[in-house]
Amino acid sequence: MRPSDLHLLPHFDALISHQSVSKAAAQMGITQPAMSAALSKLRHIFADPLLKREGNHWRPTERALHLHRSFRPLLEAWLAETSPSAGFDPATAHKTFNLYATDYIQFAIMPPLLANLRRAAPHIKLQVLPPRLHGGQEMLTENHIELHIGHYPDAPESLRARLLFEESACCVARAGHPLLSRPWNLDTFLDYEHMDATGHIGYFNSQLNALLLQQNRNRRTGVVLSSYLAVCFVIASSDMIATLPASVGRKLAPMAGAVVLPTPVPLPPLRISMFWHERYQFDPAHAWLRRYVADEIEAAKLDTSPVC
Repeated sequence: MRPSDLHLLPHFDALISHQSVSKAAAQMGITQPAMSAALSKLRHIFADPLLKREGNHWRPTERALHLHRSFRPLLEAWLAETSPSAGFDPATAHKTFNLYATDYIQFAIMPPLLANLRRAAPHIKLQVLPPRLHGGQEMLTENHIELHIGHYPDAPESLRARLLFEESACCVARAGHPLLSRPWNLDTFLDYEHMDATGHIGYFNSQLNALLLQQNRNRRTGVVLSSYLAVCFVIASSDMIATLPASVGRKLAPMAGAVVLPTPVPLPPLRISMFWHERYQFDPAHAWLRRYVADEIEAAKLDTSPVC
């Protein structure tokens, strides 16, 4: 291995530790194609497959395991000396971090983020800037924000990313709605008008419409709101049905006099990640922020599971 290739050692460690290209990419904060490219380079350097497919899993080769045992102590020592957090102390730092998040994301993640913030970082301030439609990449590129938290399926390679959680969908209708006396299925679902929300570009509604299109069916949309959080309260005065994130429905529907139902057909989950510009990848303060956000959200165990 040439000195110019040493930057690939953390990639190698992540690949062998996780035995998964996608999980290794998440750890390194890069895209899956970028991690696949790193694996290809490592295979060329070591003249070994390193990871082999066995059924649905990747398994390290004997040479990969031997190399990992040899390199790991050296890598740990190097990481300890060059840790991004070495120059930042959250206990004493005075800093404001600018974030980008919709009201739904703020509703979901700000409570767990604030729960321990003053204990971990007494003088750190989090400021969430008003979101602009399709504006997350521009705000990151122009350095208006340091972190974008949300759904961004086509993020460019100049942005780093880490998955935070996956959110399931649910349906919401007012208490006493006529549908509650009928079998809950797709036919019942389509018999009523729908209230849509454009939060995260209307992810669940677009997924639902695509599925219905395959069956040559469609929904009737009566109202489109700009916020997921308003839906439960607005829908309580109508016979419309809404499809929205399960965490929102579970918390707000009871307060609004509405009921929560499972979706009549399975929908792909909404993947919520944090994104940052590569200029911040090795910034000590930013590295602390990313770890704090990821750790606190994981510890909170958000109830984003499907409604039964």
